[in-house]
Amino acid sequence: MADDNAPERLLVIGAGAVGGAVGGLLHSSGLPVVLVARGPHGAAIRRDGLSLRTPAQRLRLPIPSVPRISALAPRPGDVALLATKLQDAEVAMDELVALAGPTLPIVCAVNGVDGERWAAQRFHSVASMLVWIPAVHLIPGEVRIYGAPCPAVLDVGLYPSGDAPWIDALCDHLRRAGFDALPRRDIRPWKLAKWITNLGGAAQALITDDWHSVALAARAEGEQVLGAAGLDHVSQRELLERTKAVGAATIDGEHRPGGSTWQSRARGRPLETPWIEGAMAALGRRVGVATPVLDALSRAAERPRPRRAAELLGS
Repeated sequence: MADDNAPERLLVIGAGAVGGAVGGLLHSSGLPVVLVARGPHGAAIRRDGLSLRTPAQRLRLPIPSVPRISALAPRPGDVALLATKLQDAEVAMDELVALAGPTLPIVCAVNGVDGERWAAQRFHSVASMLVWIPAVHLIPGEVRIYGAPCPAVLDVGLYPSGDAPWIDALCDHLRRAGFDALPRRDIRPWKLAKWITNLGGAAQALITDDWHSVALAARAEGEQVLGAAGLDHVSQRELLERTKAVGAATIDGEHRPGGSTWQSRARGRPLETPWIEGAMAALGRRVGVATPVLDALSRAAERPRPRRAAELLGS
């Protein structure tokens, strides 16, 4: 970067719910942003701008957008925000490092905890972002953020730990855009806690009746696995206290219809389940913890279809 204290432009890799929401509000606040957006979504953005809806406003943002990473033109002062699904993350990183080189700072706004490790194998300066944002992307060209009065909590920390002036400056940009963002010297315990919350995503997407109970059971297994693995994380109470300003609001009188995995299923896209529930189950096998619910969710995601909880758990 030309100036380690001042990110000058954000390259958003993956402009879906998270990338579109973060990139859109940063663009609206004055930070130059370029979105990498594929397919009909990207085409709609390049034709009409990004439609960004919140409980309080309706924005039409003329954000620069390209259809692929290779179409970016990296320059000094850029920071990359990786906001893809985990199944797409390593391919995106490979394309990005081939184009921009390993000195490009990259922020992993992805689920789980593997993305940062993958990024550190390719880039010299890697940050991890705690993403707590009730965003939705279902319609090409449109992203909705259902959080109010605060749209999102987006804490950022150097991977694996430490401080960096560019992270402090990025958090300043995020706060000016309306987000709650703290630089954290040790972000990993917060990302691990968020991973626990994500373990209910497949249950919401796949189960037609009592998905809440299955989600609670999946999260309980995750807690056991992290404990057996010796991975310290903040409690769910601490995480909810940190994110309490992100209230559940409505847009056009409707609440957020579903989380990230639910949205993938609604759009007919591959589910991230093998890299979230499946990754926790794999860790459980390594540390000797049985994870029957996580295993069942991982198997069900291979052929996603609606099913009752008893059917899933009996499979």
